[in-house]
Amino acid sequence: MQKLKIGVLGAGSGGQTFAAHLRQKGHEIRLWNRSKDKLDLIKKNDGIKLLGRVEAFEYPDLMSTKISEVINDAEIILIVLPANAHKEVARLLAPYVTEDQLIILNPGRTAGALEFCNTLKNEGVKSLPIIAETQSLIYTCRTIKPGLINLLAIKNNLQIGVMPFWEGKNILKMLKTIYNNPVIEDSTLKISLENIGSMLHPTSVLLNTGWIESRKEPIPHYYHAISKRIAKVIEKMDFERVLIASKYGYKIKTLIEWQEYAYEIIGDNLYETLQSNRAYASINSPQTLQHRYIYEDIPTGLVPLCELGKCVGADTHIMDNIISLADLIMEEDFKEIGRNSKTLGIKNLTTEEIKKVFQGYAHYKR
Repeated sequence: MQKLKIGVLGAGSGGQTFAAHLRQKGHEIRLWNRSKDKLDLIKKNDGIKLLGRVEAFEYPDLMSTKISEVINDAEIILIVLPANAHKEVARLLAPYVTEDQLIILNPGRTAGALEFCNTLKNEGVKSLPIIAETQSLIYTCRTIKPGLINLLAIKNNLQIGVMPFWEGKNILKMLKTIYNNPVIEDSTLKISLENIGSMLHPTSVLLNTGWIESRKEPIPHYYHAISKRIAKVIEKMDFERVLIASKYGYKIKTLIEWQEYAYEIIGDNLYETLQSNRAYASINSPQTLQHRYIYEDIPTGLVPLCELGKCVGADTHIMDNIISLADLIMEEDFKEIGRNSKTLGIKNLTTEEIKKVFQGYAHYKR
C-alpha cells in the first residue's frame, strides 16, 4: 500500500477517527486543531483509541495548533470540520498550501469545494490545489471523550466530487487508500445535490424545539426525534432536492435509496429505514439549538440547495419554509449568512454555466 503524508484538520470525532484509522493503515498522520485542549487530552491518554467497528490505539506522528506544521509536505489534507468553518480554514491555509497537494472536504455539504476555491483565490492563491469533497463523512462515529471514539459504522460506498473534474482519475489511487469504494462523480455539483445531512437534521431539530429546550435528557435523534409525520415532511423536502438535481440533468438517490447505498438498509419509506439503521441507535438529538444541525446544515445545506433550485426554476417551498422557521426561531437571516448565489459566484448564470463552474472551469485551466 502507498504510504502517504496526511494532514488531518480538526480533532473532533471524525478527525480523531481518521487520524487513528489511517495511522493504523500505515500512513504518516499529522493532526491539527485550532485549540490545544483536545490535543493535550489526546497526549494525556497516550493516543487515540477506537472502539466498535474498528479497534485501534494510535498516536499521530505530529499534533499541533500550527496549521503550517501540519500541512508542510503533506500529500493529502483532510478537512474534517463543520462546513461552516470551511471558509475560515481556507483563509488559514492560503499562505501555505501548494498546487501539488490534494485537499478533501469531509464532507463538503453543498458547494463546499466551490466555496473553498473561491476563498483561496480571493486570498491570493495563484495556482490552486486539487479540491475534492465527499458526499458524507465515511465514518459514523461519536466521541466518548477526547482520545476515545466509538466507531459505529464505516459506509460501504462513498461518492466524491473533484475540482477540477478532469483530475479525478489521477487521484483515484490515493483515494482508495483512505476510503472504502470511492466513486468519483463528474462534478462537485452532483455531490452537492446529494447532501442528505441538510434533509435529516434541521427539520427534525426545529420541530422538536420544545423538547430540546425544556428537557435535560437527550432522545435518540433518528429513532424518536424523526416521527412518522416528521419523516413524511422530510421525504417531501427530499423530493424537492431530487427535482433540483433533475433540472441540472442529474439522477440522484433519494434518502431511502441512499440508506440502502451507504448502509444496506431497505424499507418502504424513510421512517422504516431510519428505524432499521442500527448505526443510528446511539446518536442522540442535540440538547441545544446552538448546534451544527442548525448552524451548519442550514447555511451550507438548505440555503445553497434553494439557491441552486431558484437558478433553474425548481419549486423549493418546503426548504424555504424550513429556512424561514429557522430564521424566526434563531433570530437569524440564514440566506444572508449562508452560501448564496452571490457568494458562490453563480448569480445570473445559465444552467450550463453553473455546471461548468462546479466542474472547475472557472478556477483551473485544462
